[in-house]
Order: sequence, then structure tokens, then C-alpha cells
Amino acid sequence: VLDGKGNVIWEKYEPFLSPEQPGAFWDFKQHTVDGEVYYSYHDNTGTYDNYGLTGYGPGERVILDRNYNEIKRITFESSDVTPKGFPLDGHDFLLINLDHYILNGYIKDTVYNVPGYENGSNVVYSYLQEVKNGEVVWEWKSIDYPELYGLITIDSYSQTGANDFANETVAAPDYIHFNSMDLDEEGNLICSFRHIHSILCLDRGADNDQILWTLSGLGDEFGLTEIQKCSAQHTAFVDGDYITIFDNGNRHATSRVVSYRIDPEEKKLEAFCSYTFGNKYSEACGSAQRVHDDVFVIGWGMAMNDNECMSVVDFKTGETLMTVSLKNPGNATYRCLYFE
Repeated sequence: VLDGKGNVIWEKYEPFLSPEQPGAFWDFKQHTVDGEVYYSYHDNTGTYDNYGLTGYGPGERVILDRNYNEIKRITFESSDVTPKGFPLDGHDFLLINLDHYILNGYIKDTVYNVPGYENGSNVVYSYLQEVKNGEVVWEWKSIDYPELYGLITIDSYSQTGANDFANETVAAPDYIHFNSMDLDEEGNLICSFRHIHSILCLDRGADNDQILWTLSGLGDEFGLTEIQKCSAQHTAFVDGDYITIFDNGNRHATSRVVSYRIDPEEKKLEAFCSYTFGNKYSEACGSAQRVHDDVFVIGWGMAMNDNECMSVVDFKTGETLMTVSLKNPGNATYRCLYFE
């Protein structure tokens, strides 16, 4: 955790269990509940089965108080999908209060609803679970929506095998790859799915027909042009009237920030903004958070052209206000966030 001048004010480090079980900390963030500040991060402990996927780090969500003291660890509650204690995925987590939260996981299973593979296909699918007072009150499974299988587009080497439903090159394809979620004003979930290059809006008040709309990708419902669509995006934030996304831009190996203002009832794009960085490129991970006006905090994720991991940019003036680089270019950040 850095202050506004780049000084470290809190840090945590744990050694790897072994080269085969590296472990990691993901998605450190701040939460404010009834005026009280909490923090959380995902502890990819290295002790759970990751199905051989580099983009899945099973583990536990760690909740900290305002002084960074651990007060709680969270895993899945018992459901038809998961036993109690099943590991979470580290891509995102929403804390509504200490006993009410939304979790995400990657689940490996055999399905029989992939078109052309009715005899069965092993897949890794996205599972979201909302828990309140220890009870599961809502859930979503990507495999309940077979139309999503046909939306996969391979834009880079990191997505290789995502559409291998024959299980010829991978044991079970990570075909959709959830990587972020946020709540809109109506309480719906705005979720990013990297391998279908799409943002889905999910209805938390429904048990069936939960997908309200699809933005970008092959299933886009808002009439986006090809240049307006994302490619293997990461981190979609509800940003006032806009949805702001870090677009990794795998298709053209150039990353950018894109913002959409949409009319979800009419399925209409009302405004579009794109902020570019020259030839900077992040293959995966990354984030873009508006601080104010045209000033953004950019998390560079797996930066390919340099070792810069975070920058604060004023796009109106073109000025970089702050930058942080990693000594070891082999390291990477997952997401970088600003908070008061």
C-alpha cells in the first residue's frame, strides 16, 4: 500500500511453499461499511487444485480491519455447486457488510449442452455466489447459458485452448474467464468475461434468465463498431453514468481505457470514450479507475513493453502525474486501485 508520494505504508510478504506451489496475493482493496473502513485481499495459498490454469488462483478472501489486522477468512458456503469451504477464485470480491458478500469461483465439471459435444465436454466455468448471514441467497453459473459457448474469440496466446471443447489440448478449457464485477445503481452485477470479450449485466433478483444484456464481443447488443469493442478486457467499473474498462487490446497488442454510456432498456450506445497510451500493451490483468475528470489510476498488469506497474495519468493534458515500476520485469501487478 502506497501513499500519494509512493511511500510504502503497509506491506505483506510470504515465501512460496515451493516452485510448484507459488501462491500469490491478489486484488487488495478497500471497503467502507456503515462508515467503517475494512480492507481485503485474496490469498492464493498454493494448496488448492488450480486445474493446471495459469489464470486461476484458488484460495481464500482475507478481511482486515482499518489497521490491517486480519479478522476473517471467507470461502464458499455449501450449495448445489460447492461444499462449504471450497476455495474462491481471486479475480474479484464484493463486500456489502461483514456477513453479506458476493464471491466468485472457477468450477471444473462435465457438461452436455455444448453444441456439437452432446456426449460431454469437460470445462471450467464461472460461478458466482451471494452469501448473507451464512446462507446462499443468489447464485449464477455460466454453464446455464449455452449461448455463451459460441462467443469465444482467440485473440492472443494466453487464450489458446479456451474453445477446446473436444478436450484435445487441454483437460478442461477456461472458456469464459470471469475477471471482475461491480454493482450498478439497480443492484445488478456488471461482470467482465475475458475470453468472450464481453461485459454481462446479471439480475441479482432472478433465478432464471439472469443475463439482462451483453456489451461488446460477438454477442454485443448495443451496435458497437469493431473499434469500439473490447479485446480480452479486464476490470469493468461502474463509473457514474459510464462503464469504464481497462481494455487489454489483445487483438492489436495495444491497450487502452474505454468508457461506455448506454441505455440498457433501448440497447443503445449513447456515448463512447477511448483513452490511449501509444504503444503500451498489457497482455492480461490490469485496471483503470477514474479519480476525477480525465485523471485515471492505471494498473498495468502483465505489461509487455516495460516494467511499469502503475501510473496516474491526466488524459486531458497528457501528463503522467505518478508512476511506479518493478525492479524485476518478470513480476506483475493484478490490479491497482486508489482510495482515500
